Amino acid sequence: MSEEQRYIVTARKWRPLRFSDVVGQEHITTTLKNAIGKGRIHHAYVFTGPRGVGKTTCARILARALNCTNSTDHEPCNQCPSCTDMLEGRSVDIIEIDGASNNSVDDVRKLRDNAKYAPMSGRYKMYIIDEVHMLSTAAFNALLKTLEEPPPHLIFVFATTEIHKVPATILSRCQRFDFRRMEIETITSHLRHIATAEKISIDDASLVAIAKKADGSMRDSQSIFDQVVSFCGTSITISDVSAALHLIDVDFFFALSTAARTHDIPKMFTLARQVIDRGYDLQECLIGLLEHFRNILTVITTQGTDLIEASGEHLTRYRDEATLFTKEDALRIMTLLSQGEAVLRQNPPQPRVRFEFTLVQVAAMDSSVDLGKVLAMVSAAPAQQRGASPSTQIPSTSSQRIVGGVAAIPQPIRVGNPVIVRAQKNPVSSLTSGNLARRWNEVLESLPEHLVFVKASVKQQMLTIDFTDVGLVLRPHAEIIHHRLVDKIAALKTHLAEMYNAPVGVQLIAPRATERTAPAQANDATPAVEAAFTSAQSEDLLPIEHTLIDLFKARRATAPGK
Repeated sequence: MSEEQRYIVTARKWRPLRFSDVVGQEHITTTLKNAIGKGRIHHAYVFTGPRGVGKTTCARILARALNCTNSTDHEPCNQCPSCTDMLEGRSVDIIEIDGASNNSVDDVRKLRDNAKYAPMSGRYKMYIIDEVHMLSTAAFNALLKTLEEPPPHLIFVFATTEIHKVPATILSRCQRFDFRRMEIETITSHLRHIATAEKISIDDASLVAIAKKADGSMRDSQSIFDQVVSFCGTSITISDVSAALHLIDVDFFFALSTAARTHDIPKMFTLARQVIDRGYDLQECLIGLLEHFRNILTVITTQGTDLIEASGEHLTRYRDEATLFTKEDALRIMTLLSQGEAVLRQNPPQPRVRFEFTLVQVAAMDSSVDLGKVLAMVSAAPAQQRGASPSTQIPSTSSQRIVGGVAAIPQPIRVGNPVIVRAQKNPVSSLTSGNLARRWNEVLESLPEHLVFVKASVKQQMLTIDFTDVGLVLRPHAEIIHHRLVDKIAALKTHLAEMYNAPVGVQLIAPRATERTAPAQANDATPAVEAAFTSAQSEDLLPIEHTLIDLFKARRATAPGK
């Protein structure tokens, strides 16, 4: 016999032969073994669940265990004549019927006539009807009487993937067992065991990709595994798996999320073109991107990666990526992706335009602002700021204006308890731009945990730092970075003062301000800051108004004609 003739597909070669071999369905195999041991055998069972999770396999094991002459621990021996006849398909006591092709009332009448005869060799005669929901209504009705009062030697096992189509009159006469959908970890563990036994080298990322593609079906995962082995041979890597199964690489999803957080619409159009040119399914791409942001949201909310189904390398990348998104933005992006996927599912005209429109919406989305945080900022303001007169009120950060890209930092002077802030032309500081720059790498590495976002933004090239004689100028490249830095300025100033042993000014510039601000000398900034500070003091604004002006970059409306 040639090698090709001896070949057996993995799903058949590794089909479980004992209850203990069944993976992921311990709640069912334990119940069946206990029933055999205690002699509590029911006359009819319904096995329901997704495809490829072991329904028919368990029915066959149950049939062999009940008729086995050398059973130990209520498991079939698979060596006695009864077991070997069943394994080789020669047994006349175990009858498997395809419900899809034998669904008429005449087929059920023949079954009913033959069921009354005793088994030829074993103790039980068993009918295994696969896809039983395909039987007609008349066929179900013809089966009712036999099912309700069967002969003592007769057992029915019904297997179905659509339990809702089975009449209640049938279900009420059966014991129901619900088979679970296979978990990613269960599938990868079993495939790894098979690969080791078959002397096939495969990495973890490939196993996860195959398990995800199988969508909870162990049989499907083994069929996909065979396909990948045929393509790659005995050494399998994730790049080969992606090529064999035409999967979108995880790196591509990270590129999409980078374009989303940087609001890079041209880049998003380019990535959408790559999806179309490579022939990927547009709906599957949105589903994969939705799962990608679900993983990011999981890290943001749980501060861990335990709930992410990915390889170790990708888990680290998700942990880093999550620091660049807020929970609100991740939720809004997932909403847009879900809406776009729902539209594509309906096969609309011009699906490419719908697909690109969804991705551009994600890239063009403005960052979210939590108004609860705004109110919390106002509530945390000191009592002196709320009750102080305009001459002693602390100005908001909006009073620090940027002239020529450099901020003049007001220097606080303490007089008793209240803090009076005055703009000075020559800030009291021994620091220079050179001194600040020389120690910056050391300062960056020493940032505490609550300021690690600043370090990540710099390394991701999402934040530019300018050094001046009066402090630092932070220039974020995206609105989301700007919003996240607003709440960290005070803590950053405190840390810088400790590192440099002197007060260090910090000015945060919004991305749009960065683009339109022309370079100028540092000493030209002081008069503009003094004028802005005087104007801010003269305005009788509430603390919440100051906060909203800072956060939303608001300006006072002018009457028509002025």
